[in-house]
Amino acid sequence: MHGALYAALAVSMATNGWGTGHSVIRHTAINWLPQWQQEMLGDAATSLSSKYTSLQDAHAGGARPDLDAYCLPPDCKLSLHDVCPIADGTTGMRWYLQRVSEEIQAGDTDEAAKYLGVLCHWMEDPSSASMHCVRGITDEYALRQLIPPPPDKRKYHYLYGYSGISDIGQYDLPDEQYQPRLLGRTFDEAAQHIYQAQRHNAKMACASVVGIVTDEMYGDGTRAKELRSQLVFESAKTTADVIFTALSIAADRFEEADSARLDAVPLTDLLSDNTGGSAGFPYKWVPFLEDASFDQKRNVLPIQLPGADGVVDYERGVGMGAPFALTYTLAPGGVFSTFSSIVGLHPIAGEGGSVTFVVKVNGEVAATVGPIAAGAPGQLIEADLPADGIVTLTLVTERVEGSSEYDNLAVWADATLHAAAH
Repeated sequence: MHGALYAALAVSMATNGWGTGHSVIRHTAINWLPQWQQEMLGDAATSLSSKYTSLQDAHAGGARPDLDAYCLPPDCKLSLHDVCPIADGTTGMRWYLQRVSEEIQAGDTDEAAKYLGVLCHWMEDPSSASMHCVRGITDEYALRQLIPPPPDKRKYHYLYGYSGISDIGQYDLPDEQYQPRLLGRTFDEAAQHIYQAQRHNAKMACASVVGIVTDEMYGDGTRAKELRSQLVFESAKTTADVIFTALSIAADRFEEADSARLDAVPLTDLLSDNTGGSAGFPYKWVPFLEDASFDQKRNVLPIQLPGADGVVDYERGVGMGAPFALTYTLAPGGVFSTFSSIVGLHPIAGEGGSVTFVVKVNGEVAATVGPIAAGAPGQLIEADLPADGIVTLTLVTERVEGSSEYDNLAVWADATLHAAAH
């Protein structure tokens, strides 16, 4: 159904993010909402997917002062098209969620849809390959050096809308259903998880850039269209999550299963602050793996630890070399109360391995376990997290003197953030 409805849509984009994509994303997301939320929105659902898809674009440069109320959140400096620094980003997201809730509770769903439309657009733009690159992670000049255009395609922009290839407004979406996920039960909790979802959108867009450019320059465009369609479809899921969460908070209505999922959040659901680095062999140049580990020959292994009765398997966690430090930034403080993990050396580690595990919170040591030698059972490490401010959580592995870096196959198994009472 989605493919038949949207495959023929085309637009020359005047902005650097999605053009027609916003309405496609929004229509798709709203169709996935539960019936009670569609009834809550009523006629405002149509406006949310049409008139209110791009209010911040209309407001750009102060062109529409009548939109100041929706596009100038207080107490933070924002670009409502990008992933902003975490303090401003989560503050702005909290403000939009609060405004949506206040307007719905006042009975003005149309006004609520305007604030929700800006928030959704802000989530959707980083999922566009062009927006992701405009923010400087990859630029047009660098791409043209790595993937030079053939002579007949030199005129095209790689990343920008006008005469560009990053989005030509044509999508073929799968006819699949999606059940929106709750991202928070309070404004603060929702802001934390929505911010992380926005970062995942940007990461997803970055992963598509080379494929789109390569196919448009040297292929027939089929793969590029598939990638754009995938970005739109995945972005629609995130938008559905955001709308579902905002309306659930406004109605103070949460299903038990949705709520329980937020009580214990795997650390690897979040993106770390890591932008490169190195550890000892075999983790050198790839200093950590999410939900996996290395052996001494860099074969990828599942997360495991020795146990009293044999090897224990874990679904989630971080495999890491030593010495290394991996940081996650959380905001606002108070969403999570504690961090816990089972730590030790992977069963494949040889006799020469020995590592001390340290958790730092805001730069200060909060918990230490070890040294733990190869073959020893995993041990619990726990740390309390602050109730306010910006929180930095750092997982540190320290190589014990005389130990073998090839056998220091450190594992943070079942690394989990536990939600504070709300």
